[in-house]
Amino acid sequence: MIIYPENIKDKSQHEADFCIIGSGPAGISLALELIASGKKIVMLTGGLSKETLTNRNFHKGIVDPIDSHEELTEFRRRAFGGASIAWGGRCIPYDPIDFEERSWIPFSGWPFGYDTMIPYYKRASYLCKVGTFEFDAHKVFPNAQKEIIENFDDATIHSRHLERWSPPVNFAKEYKHILEKAANISVLMDAHLKEIKTEIAKDEVSSVTAYIKNKHITIVAKNYVLATGGIENARLLLASKNKHHPQGIGNQNDVVGRYYMSHIDGVCLKLAPDNRKNLVFDFETDPSGVLVRRRWAISKEAQKENKMGNAIFFLQSSPDKFSDPLLSLTFIAKFILTLLRDKTASGIRSKWEAEKQLIQKHLKIVFTKGWKQIPKFIKIARQRTQKRKLPFILPSVNAPYLGLYFQSEQIPNPKSRITLSEKENDVLGMPRAQVSIAFEEIDKKTIIEAHKIFIKAYERNNLGKFDMTISELSTFIHNTISKFSSKSHHLGATRMSENEKLGVVDSNCKVHGMNNLYIAGSSVFPTSSHANPTFTIVALAVKLAEFLKKN
Repeated sequence: MIIYPENIKDKSQHEADFCIIGSGPAGISLALELIASGKKIVMLTGGLSKETLTNRNFHKGIVDPIDSHEELTEFRRRAFGGASIAWGGRCIPYDPIDFEERSWIPFSGWPFGYDTMIPYYKRASYLCKVGTFEFDAHKVFPNAQKEIIENFDDATIHSRHLERWSPPVNFAKEYKHILEKAANISVLMDAHLKEIKTEIAKDEVSSVTAYIKNKHITIVAKNYVLATGGIENARLLLASKNKHHPQGIGNQNDVVGRYYMSHIDGVCLKLAPDNRKNLVFDFETDPSGVLVRRRWAISKEAQKENKMGNAIFFLQSSPDKFSDPLLSLTFIAKFILTLLRDKTASGIRSKWEAEKQLIQKHLKIVFTKGWKQIPKFIKIARQRTQKRKLPFILPSVNAPYLGLYFQSEQIPNPKSRITLSEKENDVLGMPRAQVSIAFEEIDKKTIIEAHKIFIKAYERNNLGKFDMTISELSTFIHNTISKFSSKSHHLGATRMSENEKLGVVDSNCKVHGMNNLYIAGSSVFPTSSHANPTFTIVALAVKLAEFLKKN
């Protein structure tokens, strides 16, 4: 059942077998899997169905140095559904190499391999609504063209990998009816964790306290799961200091908050392929109606030979905002919608003044080059309103240049970390998070080597023009990591390792030194891969639920 703040009594106590703290993809997936056990579950949502400004302020924090990382309120959502309320829907599993210990990447290796994850990825495919667990384009489309660009793929790079797109699923909205009807779960809306207590024994959580609209409640459970996000999981452990845990729970080896990772991404290389007719460029629909798209992947052998991390490429808009009339039409349409949402004349005027020059440039592109693109634009606009909506608008395949988007692995780095602010607290008196992200030379090398591999294959087959030099790429990387944006990929700060000196949780996501505290979410990832994290977050939540049910 779902219980709203007005129906919760101050100083009430709630008992359960499982207390799930957090209601994003990890927390809700875990709850859905545990409901069938018949055990009693309490979930703290950390917000309402829509994020309020008051709740958003819980995510304020410090970036050190200033501007080296996005503001901590950006991309994160303090609401029922967590980050899934703003999720784009891209689903990709990790590659087998991502789970392996790689001699050239310090602190790499998971406690289990890719094969262990397959059954959980299959369940995640259902929960994320992406159809069958099949990411090989040659198997999904056996009779279609095998490569994105004909005669391109070789032993170093290939384009048989797919990404699958969720509708996307807002986990709270999609699964609310199950949580409402289940008699053995109490979803406490707008409940915020205030304290994790270990009063009885050092290795056991005795209770947690939560804050709900000026009310304070206690939850006493047999097992507790932190599922509050890649940054918040670390903050809550660090803030839970007491006589048993003076450095914070799980932090006896000073690992909590360390190894914070994300992905480096962007578009630097521009391509002008000669043969556009045989270019597999657009979104495709698999036999079950799921939208998929192809991408290039660097082979395991090439990664090993070049001593680099993992990276992928796919075709995207060129960095030049004024190169494609279709994108200009899109910009204008979005601007008009923004004006329509603003009810005040003064607001409309200020928006117009701020964007007037850009709008004029885009209008010029549309009037001189864009009339033929209007029917396609209308078709795309219709697709954006469907249940399985088009994730984003691609440029015309005949645009002068197509951008080559990359997304690459950041290696685990103990100097890259989340700590607690010594000066700022939230309204509950808990220290705010402070993020200091750090990069190593191999992070930059991965991007450069991946582009070299791509360019070599492109030049070898004389496939067309391209626009980029390695020096330009180096400058691009420097600028990207100097003012870094994680795009909501917060990974590794409570990492998994069987060695408690190198990790916070074991292979079952149980916090080292604790008997009944677990962590769900991307903060447990030992390495970052190239892959967006949500799909693996859900799979690991299913894995954790299976362990909890058996034990």
